[in-house]
Amino acid sequence: MAFGRGSNAKQWARFAMKFGLVLSDPKLWSSLNDQLRDRADDVSDVVREKYETASDRFSDMSSALRGENQWVAPTLSFVGGIAVGVGLGILFAPMSGEEAREAIRGKANDVKNKVSEMTGRYRGSDATFTGTDGD
Repeated sequence: MAFGRGSNAKQWARFAMKFGLVLSDPKLWSSLNDQLRDRADDVSDVVREKYETASDRFSDMSSALRGENQWVAPTLSFVGGIAVGVGLGILFAPMSGEEAREAIRGKANDVKNKVSEMTGRYRGSDATFTGTDGD
């Protein structure tokens, strides 16, 4: 089967009409718009996240250069968390309140005695605290 010149033009015309119908389909354009909007939102989210990270790092660097300490708030949060945990542990402990208070009092006295012993040892010696470990 040989195609003549008129047959080739007819195939091109059919192709152009089909292509025109596909391009005029509102569902196709709606789908393309949705995909482009989703991609733009994804890119926007990534850019916003990178900007916030860079801004936080710059702020931290700036604070460090000014000599400001960034450890106070996390340390207080940590100590507060420990206090809440201890409080909840006391509330839900399987012992009575008097036993719990006695146990806490005993532990506090032990810590107090250990600290007193350590400070007594350092007071009795001629050690000076220069932060250089004797160098």
